[in-house]
Amino acid sequence: MFASLLLLSGCKTQEEVHPIGEFLPNSEAFWKVVPREAVIERIGIAFEFTEGPVWHPKGYLVLSDIPGNTIYRWTGKKYIVFRQPSNEANGLLFQPGGDLLACEHGSRSITRFSPTGKLTTVVDRYQGKRLNSPNDLCRSSGGAIYFTDPPWGLPEQNSDPAKELPYNGVYRLYQGEMTLIDSTLSWPNGIALSPDERYLYVANMEISRSNEEDQYDVFWMRYRLNAAGEVEEKSIFFRAPDTSLPGGPDGMKVDQLGNLFVTGPGGILVLDTAGTHLGTITIPIPATNLAFGPKEKELFVTARSTVYRITMEK
Repeated sequence: MFASLLLLSGCKTQEEVHPIGEFLPNSEAFWKVVPREAVIERIGIAFEFTEGPVWHPKGYLVLSDIPGNTIYRWTGKKYIVFRQPSNEANGLLFQPGGDLLACEHGSRSITRFSPTGKLTTVVDRYQGKRLNSPNDLCRSSGGAIYFTDPPWGLPEQNSDPAKELPYNGVYRLYQGEMTLIDSTLSWPNGIALSPDERYLYVANMEISRSNEEDQYDVFWMRYRLNAAGEVEEKSIFFRAPDTSLPGGPDGMKVDQLGNLFVTGPGGILVLDTAGTHLGTITIPIPATNLAFGPKEKELFVTARSTVYRITMEK
């Protein structure tokens, strides 16, 4: 159901803002992407598990609390219920016109939520089989939706008896037609397009077993797209050098110059268009996803129980 915009009581209000975290450059090039004057602030606490932040052109932030089964709107001072229940929504995306697309774990679908409160299903199946649990999504200027479909939302994940697809896919949805981009990734997660829409990026993790311990391979794929938005070539764009650090390959955003801000081991990794690791932004809690504010002067970070804002204005 659509919940009226209710003010939250308790601890989900803006804290007294104070700097927190670190900026760790690998080279001077880092400061050409992240200004030296940047400040990290905590702007929300005591959520269950935040995800999917997205900035609305009208001037507010929307984000998911997956186990909290709620989508919130942040007005700059308060968190307000935007949609409840949310069917355990994860990744979010505003469409032109104001509709909010949501990757829902609970319904195993992508839904559209209109400004009037109407909820409809955009997609929930591929070739007649139910999707696993859509995770994150992005949109091209022409209206194509790219999304990832790992099994994180299924109780037993890959072993869940309700899992109908034999893989965890990356998809393209355009004018009602679904295309499978990649079925070879173990845990596809965050997804983003380059500014010129020539490249699609996807975060992934491979898990293997060695000496009775899990071994992690964390990397980001890059898919070269043609003018029609179809994949022509794929390659590994960047591999995390140290997977023992806290954090994993989750959400990502690309700035106007094509630099990537990706959540990964150690914090928010900043990569240039060649896949060079320029540096890392650290915060106390592993980040789950990111969203730029207007003109990229702010970077909003969801981090499990907490929400941060990085002031990026030079």
